[in-house]
Amino acid sequence: MIQKPAIPDSAAAITAEWMQMALRAGGASSVPVIRSVSVEVIGVGKGLVGTLARCRLTYDEGEHGGPTSVVVKLPGTDPKSRRMSKRLMLNRREFAFYSRIAPHAPIRTPALLYGDFDERSQRFVFVLEDLGAMTTVDQIEGLNAAQAMTAIRSLARLHGHFWNRPDQPPLVGCHDTLDPRLMPLAQLAYLAFLPPALDNFDHLFTARRRRLAEALATRMLDYIADVATGPRTFAHGDFRADNMFFGSGDQDDFAVVDWQVSGLSTGPADLAFFLGGSVSTELRRKIERDAVEEYHAIICGMGVQDFTFDNCWSLYRQSMLGHLIVSVFVCGGLNQDDQRGRLLVETITRRILTAIEDLDADEFLPSRPPTFSRANLVSTLVGGAFKAYRTITR
Repeated sequence: MIQKPAIPDSAAAITAEWMQMALRAGGASSVPVIRSVSVEVIGVGKGLVGTLARCRLTYDEGEHGGPTSVVVKLPGTDPKSRRMSKRLMLNRREFAFYSRIAPHAPIRTPALLYGDFDERSQRFVFVLEDLGAMTTVDQIEGLNAAQAMTAIRSLARLHGHFWNRPDQPPLVGCHDTLDPRLMPLAQLAYLAFLPPALDNFDHLFTARRRRLAEALATRMLDYIADVATGPRTFAHGDFRADNMFFGSGDQDDFAVVDWQVSGLSTGPADLAFFLGGSVSTELRRKIERDAVEEYHAIICGMGVQDFTFDNCWSLYRQSMLGHLIVSVFVCGGLNQDDQRGRLLVETITRRILTAIEDLDADEFLPSRPPTFSRANLVSTLVGGAFKAYRTITR
């Protein structure tokens, strides 16, 4: 029986012996003897909830056949991020993707060479293929049209493959991001993050945008319930430029990383977040309609039925409104000391808010519920709490 190594406490604990055991436990039984491992932390902070380390492997002289470089992902070092990861089950969701879903997904991701996850502590380790030879694009700069369409074609193939299959392997038991049991907590979190979001990024919120954000605070449950009536597929959840790698050859040589918020959702939500935040506003306006048409054509070509282009376009617009929720969470919880992080959040939020206006997506804000309904009671309580919080914090 091949022995599994312990999950490292930090990147500093990754040794040649540990890497040897990990690769062999992951199925590379014939990997040569590793003489040394050089560890370089390449991602910590900057919005990450994990630590990434590039490990360069040196083998005994004359030995060949093993990877020369891998990327190891571990939990982040920040206690707040660790608590959030555990509360949102981010580590469990990413482990489920790499171990169960990735082998069946028609989208390139870094190959999982070894993975382990402890259910009780939520600690994890992934040893992944190093995609460092591929090209990345700074999301603040934004993707060009060709890169955007490459990403959309890949996304459409992923969604089309799993369309309306939540009760079939490998999606059985997959995290449902639209689970109604999770929504009251999401609404409370939105309420907590909204005041600092409006204060910290006041220059982005015009009077109209501010009213919309405040109205959504009291109608979030109804909005998500409306979205949840649509078709489901497996979604990335954070499909944006900073998580993408592009090859130098075939236009479809493309890979995506960071599957921590993946799960069952509506496909156009991924598409809206991508077009709303990963290309410039000018480029989105230019390619948006054609991009949604191509996305729709690909999923229909993969067998999706009873989902017209009008359905797709409407759900795309509705999903864009939903990304105001994401923007408020990120703006309200941002570490203000991270200058690059602030500029990134500001760029994405500005683009999303503009897209909401361009698409008249506020049309999808639910009406206030009937006076004596449960939804109205929740709405009234949330609205009252929001006003009280604003009074106290001003």
